[in-house]
Amino acid sequence: MAFVLAMPLHVAFAAAAEGAVVWRLRYTEDFKGRQLNKKLWTRIDAGNSDWNRNMSTRADLVVVKDGQLSLYGVRNTDFGEDARRVLTGGVMTKGRFAMKYGKVEIRCKLMGQKGAWPAIWMMPERPVESWPHCGEIDIIERLNFDGFVYHTVHSGWTQAHPNDPPRGGKGKIKPDDWNVFGLEWTPERIVWLVNGKRTHSYARKSGGPERYPWTTPFYLMIDMQLGGGWVGEVDESTLPVAMHVDWIKFYSGSRDGKQFSEFVRP
Repeated sequence: MAFVLAMPLHVAFAAAAEGAVVWRLRYTEDFKGRQLNKKLWTRIDAGNSDWNRNMSTRADLVVVKDGQLSLYGVRNTDFGEDARRVLTGGVMTKGRFAMKYGKVEIRCKLMGQKGAWPAIWMMPERPVESWPHCGEIDIIERLNFDGFVYHTVHSGWTQAHPNDPPRGGKGKIKPDDWNVFGLEWTPERIVWLVNGKRTHSYARKSGGPERYPWTTPFYLMIDMQLGGGWVGEVDESTLPVAMHVDWIKFYSGSRDGKQFSEFVRP
């Protein structure tokens, strides 16, 4: 079974000024089947943004095999079907699964290439405002051959005040090897982890939802992006490039015996 409802097998405590948090494992996506679990995932199609202009739903760009999800960026060789020079694959849980607060862990291998921009991020399931006011959580983004990943949150406030508090940070990784990327999201703060080490945090401060819009269910996105204004030009001669996902774990959070996480299955 690819998406498993789990008993509370794992409990982690996070000490903070607002009280200790207990994380309990609720779901594991282990990619044990032979195809994408359509009850959880849908494919990301092309768009007009910098990040998705090369996205494609072509079958060979998203592969489930040997207990792994592999997302590819490739050089296009069939211009009769698609005029774009490079094509990339991505998946998301939009319309299938979303969470309001909680913890996510993803064991992933990011292969480096010139122009490669793999990302794991979250967007609101039902935004009530346009971007960036609706909020965005970038768990990780890697550029080219970097030995680190970026962590970022986007909102109307962070766009105007990127350092109050700092909207982004970096986490050192094992390049081209397996890493575990984590996100702990509570009503008070968002914390990023790489291989169990805390690498960045963003705390809620006084003010309205413009300062902390991450209070509604968000869905998960995983995509192997290529090219763009931030990452730069793609070296097509080195393609294909891939990001491999071994497993994903979703945890609910509670404090003083009261659960604050909400998991949504539309």
